[in-house]
Amino acid sequence: MVRSAVSGCAVVALASVAFTGVAPASASDAPTKEPRVTVTPSTVKQKTVVTVKVVGAPKTCRSVQARSDAFAKPVALTKKTKPLMYTGRAAVSGKAAPGSHEVVVGGVGCGKWVAKTNLTVPAPNRSKVVKGTVTSKVGLFVRRQPTSASPVAGTVRYRQTIDLVCKKAGQPVAGNRIWYRVAMPKGWVTARYVKAAGVVPNCR
Repeated sequence: MVRSAVSGCAVVALASVAFTGVAPASASDAPTKEPRVTVTPSTVKQKTVVTVKVVGAPKTCRSVQARSDAFAKPVALTKKTKPLMYTGRAAVSGKAAPGSHEVVVGGVGCGKWVAKTNLTVPAPNRSKVVKGTVTSKVGLFVRRQPTSASPVAGTVRYRQTIDLVCKKAGQPVAGNRIWYRVAMPKGWVTARYVKAAGVVPNCR
């Protein structure tokens, strides 16, 4: 019977297999980086468009899709080759709730993987400031409350433009009961001597 010669390195490798039951991993079997997704811009208003980009996803994917409850609908991403990435544009829904929303990206035909990130929808600014022009030639006192008996908080000049935050009924001045709350100086002016450039909302 002829015995085949076995080198020292082969003996070590065989011993390793016998001990673990698994052959040593080769360099080509090393895990790749996790796919990474970005959304630009990451803070957006409703009814705007964002760019979704995935780097590190397998090149063998038949399709890649991005989903989020902030999106009007799921978005199919297009593969770019130099460098390899998947990218697409998604419309943020007009009904997207203010706050943080998760964006999830996954592929078909390229193994089980997902990449996640977040985008933020800020709360809409519903406060509309209307411009007003002072019509009293002697100017106006800005009162702390909507009454001429209230302490003076400041003054505004003739033809000065002021910010009218909201309106409410107060003490009548020359038959006009409306007073405007102004931002600077903070207080109230009678509407009798202010010309508003638009519809001033009621104070809540």
